[in-house]
Amino acid sequence: MNALTFSFDLGHLWQVCGGQLILILAGIFLIFVDIFLLDKDESCRNKWLGWLTVIIFALTIGHLAKREWGLHDTVFMGVFSADKFSVFVSIIMVISGLLAALMSIGYLKNNQVMKEEYYILLVFAVAGAVGLVQSVDLLMMFITLEVMSLAVYALAAFLKDDRTSQEGALKYFLLGAFGSAMFLFGVALIFGITGSLNITKIAQSLSSGLYEKAPILLAFAMIMAGLFFKMAMVPFHMWTPDVYEGAPSVVTGFMATCVKAAAFGIFIKVLFVTFTPILSQNGQPDFYSTVNLSALAPYWKPVIWWLALLTMFFGNLIAVSQSNIKRMLAYSSIAHAGYMAVGIIAANADGRMGVLFYLFSYTLMNLGAFGVIYLIDGRERDAQTLDDYRGIGYRYPTLAFLLSLFLIAMAGLPPTAGFIAKFYVFSAAIKEGYYLLAALGVLTSVIGAYYYLKVLYMMYMKEEIREVTRGTVSAPTAIALIVTALGILYLGILPEGLANVASAAQQSLAMIF
Repeated sequence: MNALTFSFDLGHLWQVCGGQLILILAGIFLIFVDIFLLDKDESCRNKWLGWLTVIIFALTIGHLAKREWGLHDTVFMGVFSADKFSVFVSIIMVISGLLAALMSIGYLKNNQVMKEEYYILLVFAVAGAVGLVQSVDLLMMFITLEVMSLAVYALAAFLKDDRTSQEGALKYFLLGAFGSAMFLFGVALIFGITGSLNITKIAQSLSSGLYEKAPILLAFAMIMAGLFFKMAMVPFHMWTPDVYEGAPSVVTGFMATCVKAAAFGIFIKVLFVTFTPILSQNGQPDFYSTVNLSALAPYWKPVIWWLALLTMFFGNLIAVSQSNIKRMLAYSSIAHAGYMAVGIIAANADGRMGVLFYLFSYTLMNLGAFGVIYLIDGRERDAQTLDDYRGIGYRYPTLAFLLSLFLIAMAGLPPTAGFIAKFYVFSAAIKEGYYLLAALGVLTSVIGAYYYLKVLYMMYMKEEIREVTRGTVSAPTAIALIVTALGILYLGILPEGLANVASAAQQSLAMIF
């Protein structure tokens, strides 16, 4: 019997991975609910599944915040961990899913594409993302990365009769598969050399002298490159504009926030736990030798320095020339990835805290912006050029005000969360002596402010050239927009609370098992 005994019990599994279990079981539950509601009309099924999805995400956030936040434990044979860092990033992603679900109730109705599998895919995408950031095993990271990616590929192609949507989804699938393959090859190489897939044990193996070997550097580069695809860092960004333009507007907002948070979360986890000396700072004698991993800094820091710079400049410069607002925000998303990379290269507590704060703030302002865009659009692609936004400030003043607030936050202007987020990452870089990178980052922010404010100029300073008919503003979408707007203003005025929580989250990286 002992040979058949599992290394965990169900109570322990629920305690450590309850958030994942809620999402997985809920995804299966929604399938049966959909079957049960087959005799109902599409609008009724859309509301039922939409609100059930919102409730599922709310319960998941509650479990993560109340049950898992104070834990530091592993489960499932040491594959998943509950630690403050993983829980913080998981909450960001579930919030992204919750806001997307609220907006989707109205979006699907306005566009007459009320297909119930949409919410099932959304739940499984978030489940994969949460599993990804809670993984401490490289193979499980790959598996959960694919669970998330496959669901998002399907969501990106959800407008099946729209050629732009299908083209973007196909590009996303092909390039995403290439990125996943690079990640998997790097994992295989690491396992072949160290004999382990656990990121903490790999760090211990590398610190004994393996970090000096060329195959380790190659494996390191391949794993990082695979994640750069998901982060949309230049030059791994090629899929982003076409996919963001082609996908349903709410899905675009979800991809730009949940997927980016998952990619940055696991990138930070792998980079700082496996390839830096952060474990040597936890006071445990078993990890003192990992201080040797500081020798890897000359290899990865210059790479990320240049990638951050190129991503900030390329994203902002190309966004200036865009006439389609979704493509403009796609390049904007690339630029924001560069700003977050500035916090990573600082490689200090302030930088990691700044990236976490940035991810939370970016989730609110980006999803809020795409929520307004889908409403002004009416039906997908009816009003997405900048000329369509001429005079919108007078025709739809409330929506124009909300969009202005979200764009001002993205530009990094006070008193919004976007300003505080950029302040944290740039100040962390300056603290470590990256004066030039911080200065150039501020310069690119000025470029970004130009195209964000250009939208405001079109809305308030130009006369409309055609009548744009907005979509119906449903109550769930109104709730989501109000929450995001208030959150952006609150974090811009009183950021200390979230900053303290983010600081506690990044500290737990030194204790990964």
